[in-house]
Amino acid sequence: MQLLDAIKQRKTIKLFQQNHLIPRSILEEMLNIAQLAPSKANLQPWRFVVIDEPQSKTALLDHVAFNRPPCETASALVLVLADLQYSELIEQIVEYSISHDCLQPEFKDRTIDFLTHLDKGLNDQARRDQILIDASLAAMQLMLAAKQQGYDTHAIGVFDREAVFNILQIDSARYVSVMLIAIGKAAVPALPSTRLPLDCTTVWNSGNDLGKCTLYK
Repeated sequence: MQLLDAIKQRKTIKLFQQNHLIPRSILEEMLNIAQLAPSKANLQPWRFVVIDEPQSKTALLDHVAFNRPPCETASALVLVLADLQYSELIEQIVEYSISHDCLQPEFKDRTIDFLTHLDKGLNDQARRDQILIDASLAAMQLMLAAKQQGYDTHAIGVFDREAVFNILQIDSARYVSVMLIAIGKAAVPALPSTRLPLDCTTVWNSGNDLGKCTLYK
């Protein structure tokens, strides 16, 4: 499947084929593609918790609001998180880049100092905003990677974050929830959906006309 096909064919699926198993090797392929997403200074603040064991998935079902059907029938759930303490990995990221010939060794210390200074220059809100942007890009790529592999997804933003974090033993002081993604084989067709035309969403060179959608006027 070509990228454009995956983008056009990706739809939210409300119910999956129950008991269909996705091999972890395939899930890892999807996650590796997701991790090719861009991030500020390549600091990669996304983190993934994959729930693919039935008992672990069942423990979450009372805490996903009205999203129980896709969660219950999905082959796997992926909780996408953003790491507020991503800076702890700066040195490892730089060393990994050097080991893969993406950075010359003589620039190691300078790069670590620059990235550390860059992080310290952010206030808490700016840091949170940035990691949510970065992790959301990875989440979108994960859904497209799943589609490219012949699977479907359901992105879930409404769930009891506190309960889910407690069940999965996630440090809520460090990690910010981005979304929960259900992945599986569709059991029902996607509901039809449409998108507004560009005239309602896009302006050129000035924002004065934003919000002036005249679709039915």
